[in-house]
Amino acid sequence: MKRLLFAFLLATSIGSAPAWSETPEEMLARSDDDRTLSDMSFEVRLSSYSGDRISDESTLLGVLKLGSDHNRLLMSFTEPASSRGQKLLVDGDSVYILFVRTTNPIRLSPLELLTGQASDGDVIRTFARDYDIESFAPDSLEGTKAYRFSLVAKEGGNGSSYKRVRLWVDSRNSRLLYAEYYAASGSLLKKAYYRDYRSVSGKDIPFTVDIYAGDDAQKHTTMSFSKIGQLSLPDTEFRRGYLNAWAPKEPR
Repeated sequence: MKRLLFAFLLATSIGSAPAWSETPEEMLARSDDDRTLSDMSFEVRLSSYSGDRISDESTLLGVLKLGSDHNRLLMSFTEPASSRGQKLLVDGDSVYILFVRTTNPIRLSPLELLTGQASDGDVIRTFARDYDIESFAPDSLEGTKAYRFSLVAKEGGNGSSYKRVRLWVDSRNSRLLYAEYYAASGSLLKKAYYRDYRSVSGKDIPFTVDIYAGDDAQKHTTMSFSKIGQLSLPDTEFRRGYLNAWAPKEPR
């Protein structure tokens, strides 16, 4: 009864007719699902800035596989020349890098950065599976009506590199607009704006993510997808032992 009353008040307060039929957990899961594409192949450009000056740029090819337990991601650098051929495997909360002319992948911290403010998990990040909702309320962001979610990492959850996350989701279409990522200490590690949504295979995917350092607004990284397609790979290719053999392909 309390949940129905809360949903009714929420729907009437923000004028979103279908909101009363979904719980906050269902809304968060729908937001994840609407912007993610399993078996997604992509080319992504990462541009890091210090103020208005570009300090670093990288381009990667990759393949994402969504799973019921956790997501898996393969990526390979094509630029800059100094990093070309380096490969990354993200298997839930386990991250491995394979350097050129080596055969043994090295394990990394899931919070280590690809470049600038962008980590591997930022390429495609979902929330409903790895976080519990602490609070949920109607809000607005830059004039857009939104739902504000305050999340806390589940105990023993996979892929929850950040202890707490706050999200703003467009109330009209479930698009993720903005996120804040916090350490266990409560300090703001980074914040991200999700923009330039485009339709790909029936999904609404943000082609641009602007990521800012939590302690320095002059430091930010823009992550821009130039190409997105679909490529189905078997689970056996998303393994540490296969990383040396994996050959990245252009998205199509």
